[in-house]
Amino acid sequence: MNIKKRSSLLLLSALLLTGCEKDEPQAVASAELFEITDGVTFDGVQVGDGKAEFIDAYSDYTIQAAYTDTDSSYMVMSIHEIPYDENISTLIANFFIDDEPVSEEDICEDNDIAYDDLYDLLSSTSYLRTHEVIYRYLRFLWADSVITDIDSGEFNYNETYEVPKQET
Repeated sequence: MNIKKRSSLLLLSALLLTGCEKDEPQAVASAELFEITDGVTFDGVQVGDGKAEFIDAYSDYTIQAAYTDTDSSYMVMSIHEIPYDENISTLIANFFIDDEPVSEEDICEDNDIAYDDLYDLLSSTSYLRTHEVIYRYLRFLWADSVITDIDSGEFNYNETYEVPKQET
């Protein structure tokens, strides 16, 4: 499996840990959320900011955290319970289907599938021929309660699985 596919599987796994059922509805992230200009996120967060700025900007979103100094996987955490004083990475991620931001719940509901079937759907040739699927993420690295790095990225499933969307 090539590195691109492996990376997309890792990030998808992190997102899928949120499941298709949530106790509290979370905001679906627009494309602008994932933009970084001159080291500053769309919501004004930058390297050197701390917990208060992060919570003010992102409390409406599902946050995943992982320890960066161990072999830790991302897990959903309350934004107020994240151990910001440790070496961690926090992640906000979202799918975009045909340029529209959608939640995992929406994808599951729209396709009448269970959460466990989400990866199979999004990587299937038949789905990718009729939809453009992009997974975007915004990642923050933390040490001593301060953001030390911010990056943003995306995985285009159509490119990764070499299945272009067919125009109708």
